[in-house]
Amino acid sequence: MTGHGQALGNHGDTAIEAEIRTVNNRFLKVSSKISDSISAMDSSLEGIVREFLKRGSVTVSVRVSRKGTNNAAIVNAQTLGSYLSQAKEIADRSGVSLTYNLGELLNLPGVLEGVRMEDDEELMDSAKETLRQALQDLQSMRIQEGQAMATQFDLQLDQIGQLKEQIARRAPTVISDYRAKLEQRVRTVFASLGHETNELDLLRETLLFSDRTDISEELTRLASHLVQFRDAMAHPESQGRRLDFLIQEMFREVNTIGSKGNDPEISHCVVSIKTTIEQMRELVQNVE
Repeated sequence: MTGHGQALGNHGDTAIEAEIRTVNNRFLKVSSKISDSISAMDSSLEGIVREFLKRGSVTVSVRVSRKGTNNAAIVNAQTLGSYLSQAKEIADRSGVSLTYNLGELLNLPGVLEGVRMEDDEELMDSAKETLRQALQDLQSMRIQEGQAMATQFDLQLDQIGQLKEQIARRAPTVISDYRAKLEQRVRTVFASLGHETNELDLLRETLLFSDRTDISEELTRLASHLVQFRDAMAHPESQGRRLDFLIQEMFREVNTIGSKGNDPEISHCVVSIKTTIEQMRELVQNVE
């Protein structure tokens, strides 16, 4: 489910900002962007996210900054001294004079370091709590969207249920209509040949047709899937994958009904149900 959440926090003279963005995904995939000064927190990010989310591509951003001038980078004197020592040694061996450019020295890897905050356990706890608040903000947004989606699913399930009942009422008529048409054709042919109609053959052919076009099992399973879908919607735990599976099963049953129904009215209902299922399939991708 798509969504966005954010939260602001403070710890002493440090400001904390957490932001969460999610887009649809069948599985949980977490990517993070956090301040270098709390990079040790990166390993625990996914665990915190999993407390709230089960599916989706999640982008987590946690930024910390010192208020005032305390956020300046510091010089690693040991690293800088090592660079200077090696440069002097090379210059002495080569017999060349050595000059220094402070700006170039500061740009050497490892010379400038951001302020490290990882040893401040209270700050790390505050950053994690701010992240949880952002996730709660995200959940509030997703709950509102989920309620709207549940209403839409209810309407779609009702539509499918009504069409299913229409098919169930029509199915017996298909067999009786077939028998009437078959009997009329056979009587016409037999009359032209001067023979009497064989009722046993008519009955046998009608039974074969009835067996080929019997959709009672498919209708029963479709009804069961509709009930299971509603039950899954009411379940407190994440049900996105189950709903996705049920939609696949509903489509399979309806597809079989369409191939066996052998009737224009049933075919029309099947097309309408398939259209509704496709709409549900697209919508269910947003369900966790």
